[in-house]
Amino acid sequence: MTRPSGRVPVIHEEITLDGRFEEDAWNQALLLDQFTEVIPNEGSVGDPRTMVRIMRSETHLYLAITCMEPNRSGMVLQNLRRDAILNNDDRIEFVFDTFHDAKTSYFFQISAAGSRGDALLGDNGRRFNKPWDGFWKAETKVLEDRWVSEVSIPFATMSFGENDIWGANFERMRGENRSIFRWAGAKRELRLGNVSESGKLSGFAGIQQGSGVEFRTFYKLKSVNPSGESSDILHDIGGEVSWSITPQMNSSVTWNTDFAETEVDERRVNLSRFPLFFPEKRHFFLQDTTLFQFGERGGGGDRGVNLVPFFSRRIGLQGGTEVPIDVGLRVAGRAGPWDLGFLGVRTDEADSVGVPDGELFVFRPSYNVSNRLAVGALFTDGNPASDFSNTVVGADMRYSSTQVLPGSLSVNSYFLHSDDGATARRGLGFGTEARLTTSFWDYNFSVLGTQADFEPSLGFVRRPGEMRTSASVFWNPRSSTGPVRRFSFGLAPLVWTDLGGETISSTLRLGLFEAEFQGGDSLRFNTFLYTDRPDAAFDVTDSVSIQPGSYSWAEHQLRYSSSQSRPLSGRIELGGGNWYDGGILRFRTGLNWHPTAQLNLNLEYNEERGNISGGDFTVRVERFMVDYSFNSGTSLETLIQSDNQSDTLGLQARYRWILEDGRELFVVLDSGWEELATGAIVPQAHDVTFKIVYSIRI
Repeated sequence: MTRPSGRVPVIHEEITLDGRFEEDAWNQALLLDQFTEVIPNEGSVGDPRTMVRIMRSETHLYLAITCMEPNRSGMVLQNLRRDAILNNDDRIEFVFDTFHDAKTSYFFQISAAGSRGDALLGDNGRRFNKPWDGFWKAETKVLEDRWVSEVSIPFATMSFGENDIWGANFERMRGENRSIFRWAGAKRELRLGNVSESGKLSGFAGIQQGSGVEFRTFYKLKSVNPSGESSDILHDIGGEVSWSITPQMNSSVTWNTDFAETEVDERRVNLSRFPLFFPEKRHFFLQDTTLFQFGERGGGGDRGVNLVPFFSRRIGLQGGTEVPIDVGLRVAGRAGPWDLGFLGVRTDEADSVGVPDGELFVFRPSYNVSNRLAVGALFTDGNPASDFSNTVVGADMRYSSTQVLPGSLSVNSYFLHSDDGATARRGLGFGTEARLTTSFWDYNFSVLGTQADFEPSLGFVRRPGEMRTSASVFWNPRSSTGPVRRFSFGLAPLVWTDLGGETISSTLRLGLFEAEFQGGDSLRFNTFLYTDRPDAAFDVTDSVSIQPGSYSWAEHQLRYSSSQSRPLSGRIELGGGNWYDGGILRFRTGLNWHPTAQLNLNLEYNEERGNISGGDFTVRVERFMVDYSFNSGTSLETLIQSDNQSDTLGLQARYRWILEDGRELFVVLDSGWEELATGAIVPQAHDVTFKIVYSIRI
């Protein structure tokens, strides 16, 4: 298939972002309007028409987007806030492969309601860093028969190569019928982020990034009221200085780093004997994170990530308590065929959790052999919880192609070695993942494992000393007519063994039936066959334990979700069956209400009831979220969540006012209450933080 292409003209006229496209320069812009439908009718002409006009100055890229819409009343306008998750909103998304090497790219997203979002993509779209925030602007309007958006992106926001050509792709989502149109690579097995199949834009020679210097400072004022005691007023100042050494390489120095505005983690109750994985949410560690990623690409199919040799949440956090970061240095970017990432951090001591001060280092080089193959290494040094040293070294190979086999193929292999100074233990880790996606089939295979002595102090290992082998195959027949758009049937076996090959636990998922309806509703029924062989007793709750032994059981799951394109939507999930030497019943439900693009309410309730020989238990988690956007740059997000195991209720309210990208004001309220055995409810803490962040680019 011939890839579309075009040349971006250079303009010297000042552009005013107002969504009107009135400047004469827009008559010179490159017009992209040949969009092809991907879903539901792959290969059809994208109708109604979508037009993207592109031009640039020496310092900015400009886009004028027009999405014709004959049925304005059918549009889905649910989200206005910056970085909102857009499920069914009318929107346009686009990616730029600025190095034109089909490895990394910049992702931008605009909803018809005015929400802006962005992300960094790695490994040809298979790694997605949504919390990354770039500096750019967009002015969006909904008109009688169309919606439009005028966009300005400074070249200083992106790193880029020295060539004249960028990879690029554009995708439109229509909320009325959930159809998707794409400019290039219009195949169902491909995603927008698969930039190896993107189109080409030329005309980028001579673009300027400016001096590449950015000062980002903050001032924080915090009222701390622990457990209902008298309040203490604290204040702090710090910041970050970034410098683009070259258009391809960026360096940042942070001091007195602060994360007061970071969202709280989602509350979960762990019924297994293995630790849970919580994602990184802090701004400094999310910048250029795709260049540092190594190891397992995604969830392991049985409660998330299992092996990550470098996990940035180990830095500055210990047991949920913040550890002060005095200074940090990050250098990340490109040098010829090399991707390079270096991170050095000095942390202060934290007496409350017994953590000494120390230095931590991470180095991640990767060499792009071709646009399909990359080989790399990882080196970490330091132990955030001890004065003793800890080092990890590793090597990996990543391959992706849409040409070798029908569909999209990716392979990721890695090998690791750790040396822990505290215990004098040395161990190995390894893994291989392969995935092939076609229009109607999904195939996956992976194996990973570690020796018991593998201890990466800056990483995460869920089950040390064990090996996991998993596979899956799913058939996804589709139809553009009738009530059902897509069916899915398949199976996914997974086995954990010791390194001698003896089975410890296993899961066999039988995907007996799944249907996605044309309107967006979905229905799914699965059966799970489990085995487990714990060699020691472990606690399910404070009062209930599972004893060592060999167990096997079956569970069933039925889930129905209504389309989120409606103002009121929800989901309900019923599951259960046998569980170890007893039984379990699982009930999960959620309700979403989007009366306008400004207001979003979400209520979730999860309950699990078990009865085993060790006793009966009931676990409940409740979550209530209110998200109100005053406009596209000002929002108030409130999250209330509780569970009956900790008997605590937590509240976080975050007011965010974006004066412009990089200049923000936050007011954050964190409160908690605990229910005592007597039934009395007492406060845990009430903290209020005022923080202003101000960035200056030179």
